[in-house]
Amino acid sequence: MYKNGFIKVLASTPKIIAGDIKNNEQEIIKTLNMTEASLVVFPELAITGYTIGDLLFQDATLKASLLALSNILKENEHNGLAAIGMPLEVNNVLFNVAVVIKKDKILGVIPKYYLPNHSEFSEKRYFADGLSANINEVIVLGEKVPFGKLIFRDLDKDILVGVEVCQDMWTVNAPSNLLALSGANVILNLSASPETVGKEQIRRNAVLDLSRRQMASYVYTTTGMYESSSETIFSSHKIIASMGNLIAESEVINFEEDQIIADINITAINHKRRLDSNFRDNVFKVKGEVTFIDITLDETKDYLFDTLPNKYPFVPNDYELGKIYKMLTASLIKKLSSLPISNRKIIIGLSGGLDSTHALIIAYNAFIKMNLPLKDLIVVAMPTKVSSKGSLKDALELTSKLGLKLEEINIDASVKSHLKDINHDLVDTTYENAQARIRTLILMDLANKYQGIVLGTGDLSEIALGFMTYNGDQMSMYAINAGVPKTLMQKLVIYYADNIYHDLKDVLYKIVNKKISPELLENQNTEDIIGSYLINDFIMYYHLSEGLDDAKLIWLIEKVFELSHKEAEIYVKRFVGRFYSQQFKRTTLPEGPKVFSLGLSPRNSYKLPSDIIRK
Repeated sequence: MYKNGFIKVLASTPKIIAGDIKNNEQEIIKTLNMTEASLVVFPELAITGYTIGDLLFQDATLKASLLALSNILKENEHNGLAAIGMPLEVNNVLFNVAVVIKKDKILGVIPKYYLPNHSEFSEKRYFADGLSANINEVIVLGEKVPFGKLIFRDLDKDILVGVEVCQDMWTVNAPSNLLALSGANVILNLSASPETVGKEQIRRNAVLDLSRRQMASYVYTTTGMYESSSETIFSSHKIIASMGNLIAESEVINFEEDQIIADINITAINHKRRLDSNFRDNVFKVKGEVTFIDITLDETKDYLFDTLPNKYPFVPNDYELGKIYKMLTASLIKKLSSLPISNRKIIIGLSGGLDSTHALIIAYNAFIKMNLPLKDLIVVAMPTKVSSKGSLKDALELTSKLGLKLEEINIDASVKSHLKDINHDLVDTTYENAQARIRTLILMDLANKYQGIVLGTGDLSEIALGFMTYNGDQMSMYAINAGVPKTLMQKLVIYYADNIYHDLKDVLYKIVNKKISPELLENQNTEDIIGSYLINDFIMYYHLSEGLDDAKLIWLIEKVFELSHKEAEIYVKRFVGRFYSQQFKRTTLPEGPKVFSLGLSPRNSYKLPSDIIRK
């Protein structure tokens, strides 16, 4: 199953029985004919079982293995690619191989290159290693097929699949390193791994690290408990990782056949590789021969996700939320520490809304950590006649409970006077932006008065959408929220309420739950203008971090948010239109700490001319 850059992969531990080749053949066929995954990986020596010992030398075993492979090819109804482990005799020499098939065709054979021969392993008793085989093709079931380091590629879909066997991933120079640098963006690993204390984490770390370093998806399976347990128990551990992230994982011990399925974003892998200079630097320095085998994977009319992509891609677990709190506090402490002692003061505009509340909490924590006097944390509310009484009340309650003083400066008269000076009497964008700029003017002048810095409150979502006033709330001396998307901001404030600031819980929940508004007009609702921040943040992540184009974005948010095609199209066109047309606001952004690898700082994160035309 493939569509729009997503491919479904399956790692299987069938109910094989060591030595019962007919049973194993039928278990493999059953798995193949029941799955819609485009890529399927079975365990090492799945046709025979890994623990059959000297039976590997017997002619009957080798003939039965080939017959089983022949029967699998005849009965295979699966339309995708499958990698199956078996022993293969070449010129009276045995190899431990992965045979890659599609329908009734053998596409290639990959030998195991590094043979473990210590502790519970004695593979050199049976097999030759792939390194010593100076051949590039073998005859299997009467057909010549490629042999060695192979990549199976569908160039139309930018899918390139490499395969390695068990121990090869544990070595200093894994064959998959060459495969990845030669273009493979999915690596399949067929393994038979004993389970011992501590092995689970080591195995997981190995798979995650390979997928990170190779900037690929790594699909790992192992043979399971139906191997012989005379000396050791074999693991059922299956892991699917992508670019260092754990996508799916099974139990270590399972008493039944078992499989895991995941949806891999190929577009994201290819996008990250283009971005990463270290990956690029190594591509043309790689040494080694790889054979490419062209394939065609079917495109699915209606792709069904086993697990839909997370609607909150920017929201981590509670541990990471706590770490973000510490990161932001540390960044502000560093900023304040760089100032002369007499200038370690913060001026912040507090509206009673989400962003300014979050910025105030970080500032408060920094002052406590630095043992700075709270009188130097200067909090200012600047309401107008369109500001809600509820927001001002929340601001008062918040500052009071933190032991801070809220200075209130009504800006109605200043706005009215300014608009009169420029001969403007319409309630329009000029009217709205005048309020934002007068507030910034006041904050900047207070910073001069008190010899401190203005702490910006705008968040990453607003920066992406350009939903900020140029030379208004866009500007500050330090933008503490600049790396925090709106959906994360909401979760952070809830985390603070539930875990750190219990005395503020009621007011923090009120602030999170009310409608998001700049309160520049009466009853103004931001999401009525730009759409749901939840969907906008999702688009931001998949467009800027994962590299999805407009058509793929529309398709994906249709799936994830159950929108009509027209609704999804409106969201994507609106986001993309705003993002690229508002770059001029980002080219002059103040400094602010990065939270994710995705950032929009014009200095070190996102470089784009402000007069670019993107169609």
